[in-house]
Amino acid sequence: MVSVPAMARELEELTANYTNYREQFDALHNQHEETLRKLNRLNPSTGCALCAVNWIYSGGKCYYFSTVEMNWTLSRDHCVSRGGHLVIINSQAEQDFLTSKVKVTHWIGLNDLDTEGHWVWVNNQPLNDSAEFWIKRENGVREPDNWTKGHPAGEDCASLGHPGGETDFWTDAFCFQEKRFVCEAAATV
Repeated sequence: MVSVPAMARELEELTANYTNYREQFDALHNQHEETLRKLNRLNPSTGCALCAVNWIYSGGKCYYFSTVEMNWTLSRDHCVSRGGHLVIINSQAEQDFLTSKVKVTHWIGLNDLDTEGHWVWVNNQPLNDSAEFWIKRENGVREPDNWTKGHPAGEDCASLGHPGGETDFWTDAFCFQEKRFVCEAAATV
């Protein structure tokens, strides 16, 4: 029969070993994740980086997901200063990729600042009706709704999701609001 002090020492050793193995596992897991991030940036045929550091490659494009909040105009300008522009969403696949990466609302490159109701991307291309993802509410009211109760000028800038947390659709919002944002740039070849 094993004594209680011996069992206690054995339990201590097992706990210490578990803690040590857990720390090693966590370190290896983090190293693995970082390696995958680096590999994701490389062109398989040339080995050169497809995207700048902190940008994510997907579908021939590079995406930057901000961690800071800015108004729409400053977000647009920040993307340009990083060599890109606010994201232009052209397909369901791109929409799905973006929404899989965000947990809070983010600015996108769509606005109707010049003409109310005429939505254009930051490259001055009009919104394509076959690739638009405005929220459609159960009561039949849908975005964009140009709500003016918060500001008389209305809502002229588009974002993924809303401050409530859902992000798989677009809403129009007041351009002066501060939100995170998504930049897009062409991948290198």
